[in-house]
Amino acid sequence: MNIFSEVKEQLTTRQVAESYGLRIRKNGVACCPFHDDRHPSMKVDKNYHCFACGVGGDVIDYTARMYGLSQYDAAKKLIEDFGLHVQTEAMSREERQRLRREKEERMRIIQIKKKFYRWCEETIELLKDALVQIEDSGQVLYGKPPDVIFPEDYAMMLHAEPIINYWLDILCMGSEQEKKELFMQGRKEVEQVAGNVRKWSRCIMGRCRESA
Repeated sequence: MNIFSEVKEQLTTRQVAESYGLRIRKNGVACCPFHDDRHPSMKVDKNYHCFACGVGGDVIDYTARMYGLSQYDAAKKLIEDFGLHVQTEAMSREERQRLRREKEERMRIIQIKKKFYRWCEETIELLKDALVQIEDSGQVLYGKPPDVIFPEDYAMMLHAEPIINYWLDILCMGSEQEKKELFMQGRKEVEQVAGNVRKWSRCIMGRCRESA
């Protein structure tokens, strides 16, 4: 039995997480410490899994992620912190390479998730601004002559309004999967529509100032 198996045999993630300060409810759920979790979304027992951000693993993975350690250093930390009777031996070159690859992959996933959550926050504001621009354009056009009230660009803004509201519903109230699908498949379209609304709004404002 290697060092990792021995540590996992003697410790559970819940035991370690509570010892390191995580507050876990009686039903085994807690606020995930790996993202801005306002509602408990992480299940913690022998292993752990967050249903919001998707991270999960065993007790060694939890410790490594919490303290930014390699799997081996996390195992050694657990041995020291909990006084486990586990003999630590030098790792082979292959084992070190494997752990380094695992760490690089974890860091890559973390960066993708950070980009995803940042995109969600920024896109909510972008789409809210687009709705404000549509509303402001309508108010500016109110009371203008018929040939000015419904220019082509304003009609296109009104056509874009339902899809903007749909995207906002996903980002504000949708499931994690719906948000990820929008991020992976629709973010270019979202940015294009918001950019078009901004352009159309500027054109309308400019024409109205000229006709004033």
